[in-house]
Amino acid sequence: MRNHRVMIRIIAALIVASILWPAPAALAASACRPTRDGKDRIEPVGGCPSGYYLRGACCESFKALSQPSSAVKTCPPGTVASLGTCIARK
Repeated sequence: MRNHRVMIRIIAALIVASILWPAPAALAASACRPTRDGKDRIEPVGGCPSGYYLRGACCESFKALSQPSSAVKTCPPGTVASLGTCIARK
């Protein structure tokens, strides 16, 4: 009976370890996010591509990302932009 309890504890520990093992890899994979000043950051795969330099564990772009041209919304006459949509002018 005592060996049975030890065996269950070992199996439970192995299950918990197998569940928690991928967690650090998942956290590390999401570490390369764009910076606050708008520079793109990507994971280096055999080195950084052109336009990027190695900074810490990520490749960071030399230049900030350009804003998409659709960021400035124009509305038809008689309407105004409000919270990203066009509404009738009062």
